[in-house]
Amino acid sequence: MSIVCISYGTFKEHTSVIVDRVYKPKRNELLYHYCDASTFHAICTNKTIRLCDLFTMNDYLEMHWGYSIWEKAATELLTEVGEEFLDAIDHIIHFSGSWGLLLASCFSLDGDVLSQWRAYAEDGNGYAIGFKAQDLKKLSVRALKVKYKEKKQIEEVKKVVKAIFEVEQSLPKEEKFGEGFVELCTLLSFDSASYKNPAFSEEKEIRLVHLLNFEKSNDSLKIVDRGGTAFGKDHKGQEVKFLMSQNAPKTYMDLDFSNNGIVFPIKEVIIGPKNSVLSSAISTYLETLNIPNVVIRKSKASYR
Repeated sequence: MSIVCISYGTFKEHTSVIVDRVYKPKRNELLYHYCDASTFHAICTNKTIRLCDLFTMNDYLEMHWGYSIWEKAATELLTEVGEEFLDAIDHIIHFSGSWGLLLASCFSLDGDVLSQWRAYAEDGNGYAIGFKAQDLKKLSVRALKVKYKEKKQIEEVKKVVKAIFEVEQSLPKEEKFGEGFVELCTLLSFDSASYKNPAFSEEKEIRLVHLLNFEKSNDSLKIVDRGGTAFGKDHKGQEVKFLMSQNAPKTYMDLDFSNNGIVFPIKEVIIGPKNSVLSSAISTYLETLNIPNVVIRKSKASYR
C-alpha cells in the first residue's frame, strides 16, 4: 500500500481549493475554548492546547457529515464532469483515512453561549479561555471556519471539484490523476471536517487541525508526526500520545502555544455562569503562572 505523506503544517494555500474555508482572523480577534476546571488548569500550567482524534469528538457524525455532502455534490456534477472523474476522487476520499489521521482542537468566536457552557464547560462550572487568534494560527495547524448551511456546503464542494476538473483537463494524458490530483483530493477530504450539521450553528466554530501520517511498521502501521511550520520556523515532528477512552486508545498531541515562553496568546478568561470562583483569584493564579494582563470577566448567561 502506498502511504501519502502530507502535513497541514507545510501545505500551501491552494487558490483552487476551499479558500473561504480557511479562517482569516480580524485584528485582535479572540477564539474561545470552553473547558472544565481541570482542563483550564492543564492549559494554563503547560501552555499547550490539545488536538485530539477527530473521530472521538462530541458530534458522532463528524467526518460522516462531510462525506454525505460530497455525495450530494457529486450527484449534481455527474453529467458535467463524468462518472470516471468522480470515481477517482471518491477512491481517494475513501482511502484518505488510511493515509493520515486528523487531529483537531475546537474554538468558538463567541465566548459566552449558554449551550456551550452546558456542553463543554462542566455544565457552566468551567471556563472559556480567549486566545488571540493570530497567535494560534502561527502553530503548525490549518485553521478552518466551520460552515453549517447544507446548501452552501454542497455548492462549495462543487466549486472545488470543478476547479480540480479544469486543471486535469489541461494536462496531457500521462500526467492525469497524478500526485497533485491526489494531494488536492486528499485536502478536499480532510477539509470536509469543517462541515457540520446546521443544528450546531450556534457554536460559531473555528477548528484547528493537524494531520498525522501512518507509516509502515513491521506487519502493521504506526502513527507519526511529520512536523511543520510554527511561529515562522520549521519544526520537527513531535511525540504522538495516547490515552484510553472507553477501553480504546485515543490519539492526541499537545502543541506549545507560547513558543517556549515568548508568546502570550491568552487575553481573556470568562468564568462560567455556575462557577463561584472570584475573578481576583483567577487573575492572581494566571499572573503567578506567567500569563500576564488577562482580562477576567463573569459570564452574563442566565443559568440556574
